[in-house]
Amino acid sequence: MKDKKLQLINENSSPLFRIMSVYNSNTANRVFTNNICAFYIGNGIVVSVAHNLRLLDILPCILSESFYQSELLPKINVADKPLFDRSYQLIGTNQRIAMGLNQTHSEELAKKLDESKVDRRYTKLYSENCCSPFLVATFRNNVFCNDTTLSTYFPVNKSFPEPTLNRHTFLIELELLDNLVSEDIAIYRIINTPEEIINKLPAIEIDFELYDTGTQDYFCLQVAPYDNLGRIINEARIEGLLDNFATENDLLGNSYHFEGMRYLIKGYFRFGSSGAPYLIYDHENETFKVNAIQSQASFIQLSINGNKNGNLQYVNGIATPLSIVEQKIRERQNEVV
Repeated sequence: MKDKKLQLINENSSPLFRIMSVYNSNTANRVFTNNICAFYIGNGIVVSVAHNLRLLDILPCILSESFYQSELLPKINVADKPLFDRSYQLIGTNQRIAMGLNQTHSEELAKKLDESKVDRRYTKLYSENCCSPFLVATFRNNVFCNDTTLSTYFPVNKSFPEPTLNRHTFLIELELLDNLVSEDIAIYRIINTPEEIINKLPAIEIDFELYDTGTQDYFCLQVAPYDNLGRIINEARIEGLLDNFATENDLLGNSYHFEGMRYLIKGYFRFGSSGAPYLIYDHENETFKVNAIQSQASFIQLSINGNKNGNLQYVNGIATPLSIVEQKIRERQNEVV
């Protein structure tokens, strides 16, 4: 089993990735926001959580002209239009880019957007072509998944060095297929990407079984304690089964309900590991399979020297068993694109 674990945390063979919302993805001036864990299950399908999609981008750096005209201008105060026109300058025919903003101006604009209840949720920004979701893969050298033949398949600006991170980053474009709010699961499809790249991505098989408390050989594959570029696989335990209900509201007046079957998981998880897969080891086939996904924190927090402030490490999490979305995932995996 140890060798299988090492494969899961190796950058060339791990199915654990990140999804980020990227502005200006076709240029070197790209901007990354909205970092979340995700995992690849094959056939071009990527799974993550959905709760980050409802977040409001504080101040989008790019707005499409259609969004600006139909969503922003009708909601803001008429007297503020000159300010927004100066701040979001039209480039070409369908793109407005935030320019010349300092912190004070940015905070002022963000406050006005909040007061006007302008919808900057990432689902809205995706649908309005302001930014797009991308699968982010990073490697220590300029080689995708340790295959030197694949670098030429990445277009300009989808592959670039990041010297300050000692990494080379590759971007793979995604399309959001399903935003399952109640289950807190998002399903994406890889698009505009050669089959050679899709086929090389490490995938993990799903085990749709609903397991009981105390199930053996259960693990969490997540980002490492210090930085998202690392990975860790650690023991976990299903400590409880619950019929979940939680609700949250946003400043736009939307209410979100998270409900349905969940696992209460005991074991280390890092804040920021939402979207990480919980795995079970299949001894018969000698392989790991994904069974659930990290969704929410259950607030039993570790303390360091009696202090919890600034300590983002927890020992209890709430995970969504993939059994409750089995039909939807199977439908997506079996689609002919």
